[in-house]
Amino acid sequence: MVDGIREEDESGGPGAAPVARRSLLRAAGLGAAVVGLGAAVPAGAAAEDRSATPAGTTRRPDVLNSVNLYCSADAGTYMGGGTATVQVTVGNFSSAAATGPVSLKVITPFHANVASLPSVSGATSRWLYQNSAPDVPSVIQVSFNGFPANTAVTVPVTFTLLPAAPNIPPIGRAIFTTDANNTTDMDSDLTRNVWEFGFVRSSLATPPPGNANLYFTSPQLPLIAGGAAAEIPFHFFNGAGTLFDGTQSPANFTFSTPFYTQVPTAGRPPGLTALYENNDPAIPSVYRLSVPPGLGSLGPQTPATIGIPFLMQSGGPREYTVSSAMITPTGGDTQGDLTIAHHHFGMVSVINTAV
Repeated sequence: MVDGIREEDESGGPGAAPVARRSLLRAAGLGAAVVGLGAAVPAGAAAEDRSATPAGTTRRPDVLNSVNLYCSADAGTYMGGGTATVQVTVGNFSSAAATGPVSLKVITPFHANVASLPSVSGATSRWLYQNSAPDVPSVIQVSFNGFPANTAVTVPVTFTLLPAAPNIPPIGRAIFTTDANNTTDMDSDLTRNVWEFGFVRSSLATPPPGNANLYFTSPQLPLIAGGAAAEIPFHFFNGAGTLFDGTQSPANFTFSTPFYTQVPTAGRPPGLTALYENNDPAIPSVYRLSVPPGLGSLGPQTPATIGIPFLMQSGGPREYTVSSAMITPTGGDTQGDLTIAHHHFGMVSVINTAV
């Protein structure tokens, strides 16, 4: 554990050879520069061909056992603004049982922590990455050694809402897949393996406003599965900005990667730090971008734009794949309600062939 951060160091970063479980905690200095868009990402940033191209399937040449895993979850209710338990359902639609390892990954929402790992009969739980900071997600793994046919299991996960959480709570994600070291099972359809879950809380009194009103937007662009990386522009706004009067300190923009996507090393903007990296396409990585001060100094509707490279790994589902991100002020900058500061972003996984 480093400064309240726990991570399981069992993986390499993007571009490393695939292994069962890989993670890497990288420390890098934060920069302060707005990156111009349109720069080509080096060809070496193309996705590593780790799996096959049939839509929604994973290639393992020695695999004959076809399973069909899925997950879903209900919405959690923060009673009295305290705790909420989300019932995550993991299952196998197939008439064939999974014989190798499979696991649920839970990505915690911003401004909520998990005090105790889930307890499930026949499964083991652990932290892949744990960070108690309110604007950083953690990653939990619940592992099963095989999974029965035509069966569902409920995994209860209890979250505690943190002080100063947004009036509309952020969402979390659940991902249920075969593990990277599973050489006996193939998931026949990966379009049902990811679920976003939300929360409800009682309305809060309007907090006093700060000097900032930060939010972001990004376009929903297509990425070719197994192709070269593409730069996704993120536009950062300060709705409280006035001419020559913007944020005084850098803002933190934190996100986890969508299903089957990576942030390649080549083309990363200054100020982007890897908090947790995992080379498994079914396990998200977590990044933080330091957005330079001065947001809103050209007015509330003029953004600072920074491009971040993403690549879509082959073998994933052809669909719109999403994750969550949040921008928060630091230093002397404050924001009364952070509801507008968080939402999901995503990209469309496509292939250049007839379907």
